[in-house]
Amino acid sequence: MRRNNNPHIKPLEQAMAARFGWQTNASWRDTLLDAIKSKADKLGLDELSYCQQAIRSPGELEVLAGLLCNSETRFFRESEQFEALMTRVLPELISARGKERKLALWSAACSTGEEAYSLAIALCETLPEGESWKTSLLATDLRGPAIISACQGRYPSSAIRMVDPQLRSGYFVKADMHGRERGYAVIPAVRQMIAFRRANIYDGGFWKNIDRQFDLILCNNLLLYFHALAVRQTVDRFANVLKRGGVLMVMKNEGGYIDHAQLRYDPSLPGAFFRKV
Repeated sequence: MRRNNNPHIKPLEQAMAARFGWQTNASWRDTLLDAIKSKADKLGLDELSYCQQAIRSPGELEVLAGLLCNSETRFFRESEQFEALMTRVLPELISARGKERKLALWSAACSTGEEAYSLAIALCETLPEGESWKTSLLATDLRGPAIISACQGRYPSSAIRMVDPQLRSGYFVKADMHGRERGYAVIPAVRQMIAFRRANIYDGGFWKNIDRQFDLILCNNLLLYFHALAVRQTVDRFANVLKRGGVLMVMKNEGGYIDHAQLRYDPSLPGAFFRKV
């Protein structure tokens, strides 16, 4: 059977869109077709039978999602944005929350942890010395294996090569070999700042369990994969859990997706920062 003649490709795409909010494009479909063939071969099924099974199985949809997710990430990705975080955004939030000395942050699509640890390091570098602050940092991703990797906080030397030398020496220690490379681990004090959780951002049930409001939400490289309804719902949910004066940060090419009465674009910052008014 020719793969592009599988009549269950479209229903499977619709099931994935309904569960995860993803839109379909040619590149995404090619990846899906490769994943279907791989999974069908492993299970000893033809591709049509596998698609039928996956459509009926939430667990199998989760497995497929893990194969399809874009896992590209790195420490201090979008360097201009992180520079703005450390020099403008976090200092302003710290000043605004100076009385209660509490900050809640969220890395909404943290992949294997590099973004969340970068945010934690930025926060450590920015908080006033000698002051006691209560901070919480939530980090979520759809993929269970990515969350497991993130919790370990261990990376090959190539992953931290571009990190500022001062930050590298202050926040990473040598660890066991990572394949053929020297391994490095994020220091325990920073790992303990972050609560990693597996989460489907498009699932309304996940949002019912959000028990706090956030001062800062980072959501890079996620909205561009969502269909229009998923974008609107997710942006609205972000706005609802942001504190007044809080900040949503997305990638520059995702700024056009943010269309919400309570989120105001800040043109003075690089990339795409939005403040809740």
